[in-house]
Amino acid sequence: MKNYKDEELILLYRKGSEEAFNEIYNRYKNVVKYVSRKFYLLGAEDEDLIQEATLGLIKAVNGYEEGEASFKTYAITCIKTSVYTAVKKYAGNNFNALNFSVAYDRLDYLGIFVPSLDEDILSKENKSEAQNKIYSNLSKTEKEVVKMYLEGYSYSEIASRLNKKVKQIDNALSRCKRKILGK
Repeated sequence: MKNYKDEELILLYRKGSEEAFNEIYNRYKNVVKYVSRKFYLLGAEDEDLIQEATLGLIKAVNGYEEGEASFKTYAITCIKTSVYTAVKKYAGNNFNALNFSVAYDRLDYLGIFVPSLDEDILSKENKSEAQNKIYSNLSKTEKEVVKMYLEGYSYSEIASRLNKKVKQIDNALSRCKRKILGK
């Protein structure tokens, strides 16, 4: 199987050869690992991103049409897209409440009045006061990062806009959480 071209292995895999897929995976496992290591998902394991990258490789094998591009180019694009999509999904608005939440007892520690659950949501004045207290301990860059993160930008989008590395954005968000929670 090692002497076969990628395209030939794909045809064999589509005819039912598990060995052909294993050979393709062995050829691209370093790409899968490389792409997945370029990102960090808060609350996720490294293996989660490797799994997403592997799913991208599987999509490439199943969706490749000979003649449009080389399989290698197509596979790398599928792997990257799969990881980018996962990062964006997990860093998106749906998870902000969990990723950037502050427990009620910690809000009290910050001196912010929190009504019981059966009362109305904080008034605009209390919200503004809470935001001022939270943001007052953050640096200018940390404020920008938090603001963009809460608006739904992914780590990579924030990094690009602020001309920083993704890991710097992750570190900034971690510092913000520690500051907000008083740890």
